[in-house]
Amino acid sequence: MEPIKHITPILFMLLFIFQSTSGFIEQQNPSKDDMPVPVAMGRREYRVAAEMDGGGRRRNLGPFQVCLMCRCCVLATDPSTCSNMPCCFGIECQLPNKPFGVCAFVPKTCNCTTCG
Repeated sequence: MEPIKHITPILFMLLFIFQSTSGFIEQQNPSKDDMPVPVAMGRREYRVAAEMDGGGRRRNLGPFQVCLMCRCCVLATDPSTCSNMPCCFGIECQLPNKPFGVCAFVPKTCNCTTCG
């Protein structure tokens, strides 16, 4: 009975080794569905925002203006001097008494035919 006691731990060790190596072999040969797909990272370039403004990467657009109907007055205090006519509206930011970033359409000129 003495040889059987020594064989049992050896068999357990062999079983453990075979089981761990079989998992290792499966991990080295994964199926095509489990294969990782490479993703192109591209080149990274970090710059300070102030450098990008002068770099020519941004489009410089002309002022945006729209011709809409408005009420134009010769005297702001006298409503009898007002008339409805097409006005040229433009976007204006940095309005007084408004938080930073608030913009609005503001009439620029009265009696316009086109703002372009």
